[in-house]
Amino acid sequence: MEVTEEKINKRGNPNFGKKEEIQEKEPVLINCLRKERVIVRLINRKKKHIDNPHHLLYGGMADGATKTYTVPRRKDSGQFVNVLTNDEKNYLEHVMGLEPNAMSIYKRENNFWDDSNPEGINQVRLQKQDNYLDLSVPEDYIKYKILLANSDFICKSLNELNDRPKATYQFVIITEEGSTEMAELEMTNTMKAYMEFGKINSDKEVLSYIIERMSGRPFTTGTATIGALQTKVNEFIKTDTKGFLSVVTDQHLLTSVLIKRAIEHGVIVTRNNLLYYKKDNLPLCFNGQEATKSVAARFLDDPKNQELKFAIEEAVKVKTN
Repeated sequence: MEVTEEKINKRGNPNFGKKEEIQEKEPVLINCLRKERVIVRLINRKKKHIDNPHHLLYGGMADGATKTYTVPRRKDSGQFVNVLTNDEKNYLEHVMGLEPNAMSIYKRENNFWDDSNPEGINQVRLQKQDNYLDLSVPEDYIKYKILLANSDFICKSLNELNDRPKATYQFVIITEEGSTEMAELEMTNTMKAYMEFGKINSDKEVLSYIIERMSGRPFTTGTATIGALQTKVNEFIKTDTKGFLSVVTDQHLLTSVLIKRAIEHGVIVTRNNLLYYKKDNLPLCFNGQEATKSVAARFLDDPKNQELKFAIEEAVKVKTN
C-alpha cells in the first residue's frame, strides 16, 4: 500500500484526530470617551402673556422643575433603541467593571436600559438651568448618548437648531466653546437690534405694527405716547432679539404698516382673514394665491401695482386728516 507524505505527516502529529479548539478573540477596545464638556440648555419657548425673563414660568419651564428622558423604544417591536455602538458598549463595560454584554438591549432580566433597573443608567433628568455633562466620565457619556437618541426633543447642536429647527425641540446640546460663540452672537444681534431700533424709534405707526406682530394680538396706537411704544418695543428686543430683527428688517415692513393703517381706517377690509381693497372689492394678491397680510404686502410692493398702492396711501391720508 502506498503511503503518501500527507499520511506520514498526520501520523506524526500528536494532535492527529483531535478536534481543533476554536479560540474566540478578545474584542479590541476602542476608547470612546473624550476630554470635553457639553452643555444641555433649555430652548426658551415664549408663552403668551409671559415675556418677562424673570417670570417663574419664562421659557416654558418652571424654576426647580425637571424633564426626564429615557432610552427610546422601537415602535414596531417595543425593543430598546441601541444608543451605543458595539465598540462603545465593549469599552464602557470594560472600564465600568461590568460583565460582557451587560449593556445588551436584548437582556430579559435586569436590563441595563430599563428605567426600572436601579443599577443601570437609563434616564436623564434635565433642569431649567444649564445642565453639564463631562464626556470623559462613562456615566455622563452614556447620558449624552441617551439624549442624542431622543432626537425629537433634544437638538444635537446649535448649527442643527439654526438650520433645521423643530417645534418639538426642548433642549439643545452645545459645547462650552459653542456657548461662548452663542453669547457673542447674541451680543452681536443685540447691537444690530438697537441699530435698527434707532432708525424707527420715532415712528409711532411702525412701533405699533412691531408690537402687534410680536405680541400676536391686534394693537392700535390710540392715545399711547411715543415713550410707551418705545418701552414696549424695547422689552421685545430684550426677550426676543432675533424675532425683533426678523420683523424690523423685513423688506416689506413699511408696506405692512400701510396695510395695518388701511385696515384700521376701512380702506382695506378683511373677510375670512383675507384682504380686499374696499373701493373695488379687489383681493390683494396674485392669481392663484390667497390675500393674506404677507401676500398683500408683496403684492402692493410689486412694481406693476404701484398705482394701487398710491391710491391706498392717499385714501388713508384722507381718512386721517
